[in-house]
Amino acid sequence: MAQVVLKDLTKKFDEVVAVDNINSTIEDQQFVVLVGPSGCGKTTTLRMIAGLEEATSGEIYIGDRLVNNVPPKDRDIAMVFQNYALYPHMNVYDNMAFGLKLRRTPKAEIISRVNEAAKILKIEELLKRKPKQLSGGQRQRVALGRAIVRNPKVFLMDEPLSNLDAKLRVQMRTEIAKLHERLSATIVYVTHDQTEAMTMADKIIIMKDGLVQQAGDPQTVYDHPANMFVAGFIGSPAMNFLDVTITDNYTLKNPKFEISTAENIKKVIKDNGLVGKEAVVGIRPEDLEDNAFVHDKHDNAIINAPVEVTEPMGAEIYVYIDIEGVLITARVNPRSAAHVGKTIDLHVDLEKLHLFDKQTEKAYI
Repeated sequence: MAQVVLKDLTKKFDEVVAVDNINSTIEDQQFVVLVGPSGCGKTTTLRMIAGLEEATSGEIYIGDRLVNNVPPKDRDIAMVFQNYALYPHMNVYDNMAFGLKLRRTPKAEIISRVNEAAKILKIEELLKRKPKQLSGGQRQRVALGRAIVRNPKVFLMDEPLSNLDAKLRVQMRTEIAKLHERLSATIVYVTHDQTEAMTMADKIIIMKDGLVQQAGDPQTVYDHPANMFVAGFIGSPAMNFLDVTITDNYTLKNPKFEISTAENIKKVIKDNGLVGKEAVVGIRPEDLEDNAFVHDKHDNAIINAPVEVTEPMGAEIYVYIDIEGVLITARVNPRSAAHVGKTIDLHVDLEKLHLFDKQTEKAYI
């Protein structure tokens, strides 16, 4: 396996900047996920690492080797595509063995590698079948097997689960995570699904408009988002954002509510000189609870508003309230008496608030 280093990596399509000056290091054996909305540049970045797109400027290193001018077949990478890219006229064994045959690998070694990969992926009984005889999940396993037999330095995966149904995606996420542990592989994985990113990655790189917005381990990115885009993108349901004015006594004032701040937020206010200024407060839905079910209550921590919509989810209820035209989501106790048209007291976990600059949208730290 090998480290992947991107230095000042840029890709332009005519006048459109698809990837803008990315600098990142993917460590040996690390599972890194490039995540962001459609058109953010994540797949273009992956394709440049693979050699399927030529970088406009910047450098790509795999291991200690600069690979900008190295053909894809000589970069010692294996790619798993969204559409599986299996040869329909070949059976599973031949699909998995095809790349090795092209490299003139000895027949005995091909048999050994294919059988070992099939055992790892639990597809031994499928080796004689054609792709049309397989389910989506089985096809994806075959595509993974074809990559595994190569024994590459780096695995590149481009939204490999997006064609699967929800239940199978969860299962395959687990399988790929186990595969990473078993192979001690370096994996660069592209997805638009933040749940995949959070559950699978050692490191997340969040992109928007060709730029890296933040990079770090999933929990750090979740707890300390760098800006409003990251805060709203990572987490489901998304973080709530409300305009507030910060008063002399460190409370956050909105036309519909006034809440106190805990010591950690007071420090942020002091350090950034925010008293008397306007800001945006971010509150995650899980940090809002029906006050009737809160035991450790804070003073002045209530947002009261009429309920617009409720969505029972079994283990919890999503409650939507309207604050000055902004729809706020709360994840509350499933026994809550929240009903559409009635008001609800939502208790805010004051230690979990986030403050952002209204103009730059960057987080105050």
